[in-house]
Amino acid sequence: MYILKPEMAYELKETEDEIYLDAPEFLKKTDYIATVGDICTIKIFEQIREPNLAIVDLKTKRDTLLDSDQLKIILKIGIDNIQVVNPAGTISESLWKAIEFTLLGKKNTKITVEGEEDLATLAVISMAPDGAKVIYGMPDRGMVVVDVNQQSKMRANNFLKRMLV
Repeated sequence: MYILKPEMAYELKETEDEIYLDAPEFLKKTDYIATVGDICTIKIFEQIREPNLAIVDLKTKRDTLLDSDQLKIILKIGIDNIQVVNPAGTISESLWKAIEFTLLGKKNTKITVEGEEDLATLAVISMAPDGAKVIYGMPDRGMVVVDVNQQSKMRANNFLKRMLV
């Protein structure tokens, strides 16, 4: 299990990447899309296509449950559905293994997290194939699209190495 050190939390609140309010058109040409977060997953599903991997916790902004319309959309996503427990500020072994399993498979999969899914972004970037796009939500700001490449993998892996294991 990876545990976020409190002094590292501020690093995750900032990004140099562009923040989008709507899904960018270039995602329509992407072979592999992974989303982390309920609202960005819904936007990608509605505006682009079903993500290959969607990681959700059925909440928005940490503690607000999705409304019935949002929940109906989330329930449509994924041929496979994996349930995991992941406490806040961590990447649990079960979440890590579920991401790893999904990336090896060919079926669109939804991982539903009991707890919090935020840090899953780091695990997905670390394990996803080059060329994949990982989209995660920034509460009250929009969504960020990460192009998985050697540089983004190095950043994610360096961050993971600094976490408690």
